[in-house]
Amino acid sequence: MIRGFYASKLGMIAQQNNLNTIANNVANINTVGFKPQNTAFSALLYENIDGGGGVEISTGHGVKVQKIGIDFTQGFLKPTGRTLDCAIEGPGFFAIQNRETNTTTYTRDGVFHISVEGEQNFLVDARGNYVLGQDGNTINITDGFEATTLGVFAFDNPYGLTLLGNNQFAVSDLSGQPEADAQSIIRTGYLESSATDSATEMVKMLESNRAFSFNSRIVQSTDEMEKTVNQLR
Repeated sequence: MIRGFYASKLGMIAQQNNLNTIANNVANINTVGFKPQNTAFSALLYENIDGGGGVEISTGHGVKVQKIGIDFTQGFLKPTGRTLDCAIEGPGFFAIQNRETNTTTYTRDGVFHISVEGEQNFLVDARGNYVLGQDGNTINITDGFEATTLGVFAFDNPYGLTLLGNNQFAVSDLSGQPEADAQSIIRTGYLESSATDSATEMVKMLESNRAFSFNSRIVQSTDEMEKTVNQLR
C-alpha cells in the first residue's frame, strides 16, 4: 500500500511543477520575445516483484520531472514604427551588460531606449542596462542609431542556456560560448511577440489537471484500501 502512496505523491508533485510552468507561460503571453518552457517527465526505476504462481510483475516507483526545457520557436514580428524597437529574425540573441555587476546576459527582447550620460548617449534595455555591440562594447548613439551597431550572437546549443528570469539567459557549459551570428536579421521598428500559444497551453493545462486529479484519487483509494486491511487484522 505504501508503494501506492509514494508513487501517486510523486505524480502529484510532478504535475504541480508542470502546472507552474504552464502558468508562467500563460502569464507571459504578452511579454516581448518570451520563449515558453516545456516540462519533460521520466519514470523512476522499475522492479519485478513476485506475483504468485511463478509470475513476475513489473512495477514502477512513480514519475519525476526530468527537465524543464525552452522552446525557441520564432515569435511573430509585430510592427511598432519605433526606431529603437528591434526584433531578431533568426536564432540569435542580443547581448546585455548589467550596470551593477558588469555580467553579460542574452535576450530576445528588443525594446531599447537611450541613456543620456553627460554628453554621450548609450543604447540600453528597458531596465537601463547596456546593450552591447558585436565587439562586446557598449553602443554610443550620440550621432544617431544604426541597427548595424547591434551585436547579435548565436550558440551551438541554445537549449543549454541557463534561464535567469526577466527574459534573460546566461551562458553555460552546455550552451557553448557566444559567437557572432551572420544568419539572423535585425528588423528595426518591430518587436518579436511571445512564442506562447494560448490554445496549446490550455490543452496542456487540462491534461496536467486530469493527471493531478488521477494521482489524487489513487491516494484516496490507497488510503481506503489501507483502512480496510487494518480492520481485518
